[in-house]
Amino acid sequence: MTSTDDRIATDDGLSKRVAHLQNAMHKLGADVIRLQTQLTELAAATPPRPDPDDSTPFIFNMSRDAYRGELASLVSWVNDFLVPVYVGETAGWCPVWWEHHEAVGRLHALRLAYDELTDTAAVGASGPGRWHSDHLDPFLDRVCSGSGPFAACLTPAGHVERRRLAPARTPAR
Repeated sequence: MTSTDDRIATDDGLSKRVAHLQNAMHKLGADVIRLQTQLTELAAATPPRPDPDDSTPFIFNMSRDAYRGELASLVSWVNDFLVPVYVGETAGWCPVWWEHHEAVGRLHALRLAYDELTDTAAVGASGPGRWHSDHLDPFLDRVCSGSGPFAACLTPAGHVERRRLAPARTPAR
């Protein structure tokens, strides 16, 4: 053994830290695989989009099965259209955005507005411009802001799920 090997072998604290980091890396790898599997399942289960004449309820007002299908469709729209065209790689975008409920709600509303306002035959030629100025720009300003749903994900620690705190209970009298 070299002197470095001897030092590592005898430094129990360092060995424990290395083992801890290896376990953390394995957990992160497992999390990535779990998320990729979930995303693949959602994309595979994408139902056809409903007829534009049928009104689509807001995603949080859907049944569990309808929500899953709508989320799968939203994942496709966001990843295949919105991110490549409007977000790019430089913006403060969380790569696992679907785990942020605020982002899911805002993205669904953004897509509903997109479906409505890009149909120039129904809304006129100014519809796409209104979608950009009234919907897309404020959406990007909010979700990519320092107080938006992705703010904690842009730190060196990476993606952080935001959980709502349970309401404080008042003491019984």
